[in-house]
Amino acid sequence: MKKILYFLYKGKKVPHNSFYGDKWFLDFDASTYFTPFESDFVDITLGDYGWVKTTNLKAILFIVAFSTVLIEHKIFDSKIKTTKVTMSKLWLVYYIFGM
Repeated sequence: MKKILYFLYKGKKVPHNSFYGDKWFLDFDASTYFTPFESDFVDITLGDYGWVKTTNLKAILFIVAFSTVLIEHKIFDSKIKTTKVTMSKLWLVYYIFGM
């Protein structure tokens, strides 16, 4: 069974008309993470970093940057019934404009 976790992230506002809001869905079985929002990154250096094939073979997505994303999330300890807010670092996250 795949583990898919849902996190709120700390960062800038997402672009206008985005339906994602401040949410990330993380699949910890995934080998790579992607975002279409440049504002998600701590810092960023744009460049030509290759491409990604999708199930639609005509829709090749180009990686235009990669960097680190910080995710602020809550951890609930069920034994002592406490919640702690923590920050996790996701690296390597690829930026794919228009994804």
